[in-house]
Amino acid sequence: MSSFEVLKRSQVHVWWDLKENLPRLTASNSEPCFRVRLSPPGDARPLVGHYYKFVFRVIETYFGGDPPFPRRKIALVNKVPYPDLAEEVVIDGQVAGHLLYDLRSERWRFKPLYAGAEEALRNRKGYYAIVDLPRLSRGYVVKKDSVVEANLPEGDEYVTIGTKSGDFYGVGAMLRNRRIYVLKAWRARPRAWLSRDPDWSTAVLRNREYLLAKEAEAVSFIREVAEKYRLPVFVSLSGGKDSLVTLHLAVKALGNEKVKALFNNTGLEFEETVEYARRIADYYGVELIEADAGDNFWRALPVMGPPARDYRWCCKVTKFSTISRAVKKFFPEGALSLVGQRKYESSARALSPRIWRNYWLPGVVAASPVHDWSAMDIWLYIFMERLPVNKLYYYGFDRLGCWLCPASEMGELDLLRIVKPGLYDKWKSYLESYAQMNGLGEEWVKFGLWRWVRPPKDIQRICVSQVQARRGARYDRHASGNTVEYRLHNPSVRIIEEKVRNLWHTLNKPLEIESVQVTGNAVALRFKREATASELELVDRVLIRSYFCVECLECSNWCPTKSISIDSENGGIKVNESTCIHCGTCNYKCPVVEYTFKHLEMLKPQPQTRTTAS
Repeated sequence: MSSFEVLKRSQVHVWWDLKENLPRLTASNSEPCFRVRLSPPGDARPLVGHYYKFVFRVIETYFGGDPPFPRRKIALVNKVPYPDLAEEVVIDGQVAGHLLYDLRSERWRFKPLYAGAEEALRNRKGYYAIVDLPRLSRGYVVKKDSVVEANLPEGDEYVTIGTKSGDFYGVGAMLRNRRIYVLKAWRARPRAWLSRDPDWSTAVLRNREYLLAKEAEAVSFIREVAEKYRLPVFVSLSGGKDSLVTLHLAVKALGNEKVKALFNNTGLEFEETVEYARRIADYYGVELIEADAGDNFWRALPVMGPPARDYRWCCKVTKFSTISRAVKKFFPEGALSLVGQRKYESSARALSPRIWRNYWLPGVVAASPVHDWSAMDIWLYIFMERLPVNKLYYYGFDRLGCWLCPASEMGELDLLRIVKPGLYDKWKSYLESYAQMNGLGEEWVKFGLWRWVRPPKDIQRICVSQVQARRGARYDRHASGNTVEYRLHNPSVRIIEEKVRNLWHTLNKPLEIESVQVTGNAVALRFKREATASELELVDRVLIRSYFCVECLECSNWCPTKSISIDSENGGIKVNESTCIHCGTCNYKCPVVEYTFKHLEMLKPQPQTRTTAS
């Protein structure tokens, strides 16, 4: 089953009250309602704050002034599939159009659709064309002689299309010779704008009974799971809305004396988010445990290169390693972690159970009280309880976390440019320098190709160049007989013989080293016999850990005898040879090794699918 199919099956249903002109989180038996037609999974959220103004500025730019549809106090946005960031704008329960970030032109655009497009055409607002055709269909090219009335753009803008009869509507893009390519078409249907203009407080009041029921179920769930496992409880606090609600529910269920908050400061959080996490813990009177990754990311970056969606070394270095140490320190006998994970956020989370164990934190039972909550449930509950939400949401950020996350769309990074230009410039400067050094070209930065090792097809169609640079620890290896020679490129640790000899102790039944010779950035290992292919892989692992270590200490987290520590004199790590039991586990838990090997595998040519004629 594809990700889209999974999300479609997890569709959120948002209803609209025709009388009150506001969203209902469940269908009303007493008031006339209709279901809002949202793109899957339909996890819409309120359009509020500075982002509300930003969205309407983009809309006004398209229309050259006020839009033809009303500007309500209550409006929603809902993410839709697109090569980059795109959101449905919902007014009076109807989709007025799409706000989207155009990768080619690097600008925000508005595409009128459905109720918004029809109203624009009726009022002759924006760019439009009335055509003398019996119908419209997707993919059809409207020729110049079929247009009976129009206001067509000179540049690249969307055009609202309608048949002369009024039976069909559509939206298109301009082609040469004043032709219009129909991107989407639909049959006309009765539509109307509603009369009332309520605010969000009224929406909360009308949904109060539903929200209290959601709260009661979540509180009951927390008490049941706490009683079942009888472990210390902490809330994984991210600084976002979902973990805020989870903390609020946990305190309601168990009391603040039985709840702690764990915040992972990756070193890539917004300054506001770090301050917010500390303030929220104080607000609820709970102990805050702060797992701090420090400069792990920036220390690893020269070795690993930029992270990618299919090359997420950053999570191991800035999250898993630091959280694991904090959990082992504060919860040595295990713990119950309450997390703000919702099934509508991704296909993986849609398939995740409500209670699970984390592979990276074996002693921790994780549970999500808000697993079945939609974004609208979360936001209206925040409004109802008047919870102090992170202000960054009001600038359009849908998820708060690492500000340069490769999972971000370029539109989200453009919001970063607007809100935090210093951070944006810092990252862009690095990417431009990296691209220049590796001969990657301007497109690699412009289209955000750094976000993948293997870009998806919709991105590939936009880009001319598909050049990729090797990421991870860079080295050349030459094996001849009993000798294996390495040339190391940009190592992070001082290259000395003692380093590799020290880490060699981690191996179980290793090859015996006869000699180690270091010359500049070259290391030659001579063994007492020739290494097999599998043994050469182990040698690679030890060499990478010896000279490309980024000091994240993930290996130390897995060491059963606590034999690994930072080598303050030479950099990297060192192994206590008297306590090491040579289990070799650390050589398979190093993020630098793991992702270097993964990247080398991904760079191999992919097998071509052959089609056999029948």
